[in-house]
Order: sequence, then C-alpha cells, then structure tokens
Amino acid sequence: MKTIIGFAAHPDDLEFSCTATMHKFYLQGYRLIYVIVTNGENGFKAQPRLTPAERIAVRKEEQLRVAEMLKVSKVHFLDYRDGFLEYNEQLRAELVALIKLYKPQIIFSFDPANRKYENVNVLHRDHRVLSEAVFDACFAAKNFHMYPGDPHRVTKIYFFASHEPNYFEDITELIEFKLRLLACHQSQFPEFSKVEKYIKEKISTGSDKFKYSEAFRIVEVEQLT
Repeated sequence: MKTIIGFAAHPDDLEFSCTATMHKFYLQGYRLIYVIVTNGENGFKAQPRLTPAERIAVRKEEQLRVAEMLKVSKVHFLDYRDGFLEYNEQLRAELVALIKLYKPQIIFSFDPANRKYENVNVLHRDHRVLSEAVFDACFAAKNFHMYPGDPHRVTKIYFFASHEPNYFEDITELIEFKLRLLACHQSQFPEFSKVEKYIKEKISTGSDKFKYSEAFRIVEVEQLT
C-alpha cells in the first residue's frame, strides 16, 4: 500500500506545514500515518491552570479531530515531554520501527538543514532534535543490520520549515481546508484570526507561481549498494 508518514514534534506542526499536500496524496490513494512525538502540553495557551495530564488529553483530542478530517489512518503518540526532547537511541529506534512497520514511500518532517536561527518558533529545540532523528532513521531503516526487521528504503523525504525549499505545492484551492484543520487546535490558538493572517500572508506565500503554497526541500533517498 502506498503510504506516507508525517513526523511532528508537537500536535499542530503538520497542520502548519504540509496537510494540504498530504491531502492531495490521500486523493491519489496514499494511506496517511501521523507520528506525534511530544505531547505538546507546554504549548497550551487556553486554560493555563489545567494540570499537565489534562493539557495532554486536550491536545491529543484536538489532534485526533484533525486526523478524522484529514482521513489519517493511524495516529501514534510517542508521549515525550514537550520542550525537552533529546536525541537518543530510544527515539531513533522508535522511529525506525515505525518506518519498518508502515513501509512508507514518502516521509514529511522538519528540515535538519535549517540552522539559520532566525525564528525561535521554527527552530524550537524539539523541532531540531526530531529533524535529525528522522533523517538518521531513514538511513537506519534501509540498513540490513542495525535494527530488527526487514529493511525498508523511503523513496522521498519532504522536509518542511526549510530555509532553502526546492519545491512548492500549489494549495490555493485547499487553503480554507488547511485552516479548518489548524483551527482544531483551539488550546494552542485562542485568537485564531492572527494565525489565519500569518498563514495567508507569510507561511503560504513563498512562491510567485501560486497564491498559496506549501514549501518543501525534497530529498530522494538513494540506494547506492
């Protein structure tokens, strides 16, 4: 089965970055899988007096609402602590296991090459850590010896939040759908009008060819030997 895995450090990362493009792939027959690595409990803007467990429950519920709308087949929550993600062997092994389990042709993730440090939100520590772990997991998953299970080679990685994108996907007809998905994260965006303006005026205007687009640095994963 043609499959895509979207790796996110937090609930809402994929909605900001690539859901319109993922929806286009879904319409082409791809199965969509979400992997949400941290619980996002510390990005919670509404009702700050809730306990961590309550905040986690809300953010998971919001992410599952998105998944239902986007027709995501499965959402994996890895339950790491928001803001404290570390690159270690446990994390890489979990990512490799998921790649081997679902055998995706395409992966979406943060761009590990983005180190310009111009935006504290884009270059959030969790984003940086996950980007490198996913990149390394793609190599490890295609190796015969490093981890248990049959090897699997991902064909392409769509890196988002890249400072040097090489591909823009036209999402002009899907911009309102993308915004509806993002608006599900009510705990994160109590004043969603600001987010909508940011999406329409900044994030989605990187290409002169399209009114709205999603930007990626696409890397093909080659098998040389």
